[in-house]
Amino acid sequence: MPRSQGRGAFGARIIEVSHAIEAGMITYPGLPAPRAETLMGYDESRAKYTEGTEFFIASLHLCGNTGTYVDSPRHRYRDGADLASLPLSRLAQLPTTIVDADGAIGPEAFRDREIEGRAVLVRTGFSKHWRTERYLRDNPFLTAAACDHLVRAKAAFVGIDSLNIDDVRDTARPAHTKLLGAGIPVCEHMKLDLLLDGDGFLHAVPIAWVGGATFPVRAYVVRD
Repeated sequence: MPRSQGRGAFGARIIEVSHAIEAGMITYPGLPAPRAETLMGYDESRAKYTEGTEFFIASLHLCGNTGTYVDSPRHRYRDGADLASLPLSRLAQLPTTIVDADGAIGPEAFRDREIEGRAVLVRTGFSKHWRTERYLRDNPFLTAAACDHLVRAKAAFVGIDSLNIDDVRDTARPAHTKLLGAGIPVCEHMKLDLLLDGDGFLHAVPIAWVGGATFPVRAYVVRD
């Protein structure tokens, strides 16, 4: 079974909806690529341990906006909740609503859908361009009106498989402004192509970084 799928202890299907992180990769133009550093290699470690025992210790230096990541309100607002302050109820065991849409996505995409208390995952198909030049421009995005609708409908979490939840040409960033202003975590660069329509439960928990605004997650959906 591929890395992106598996079975839990009680037979539930686990579908990964995040991209792997590799040293040197570019997630967003202008932001630094992650850099890996070996602090202690296997051969070096042998001098410290009993014969036959060896370890590998490394560090990964990265920007919070790397790979598939969650934005906290602190990303947009100086006094907004940071990653450590986000309640797990906004990040884990969230029932999912999958919405297929593309281009400039308006509120009509979300009408007559279950939204309240759910992770709304917007599947545009754009992740097929991941780590290509095409991924870095002309991305699908949510309009301000769509985000107003999601806020009124009380979404718990909003994710998208695109370069940005906003139109990157709009420097006002209305989607971030409205969703994060309402305390709704945002997840970008998701990988939603393996998800089928129907219910599941999303887990997308970043580290509890005090003062942190964004951080990568290994996001997955659990389905019976």
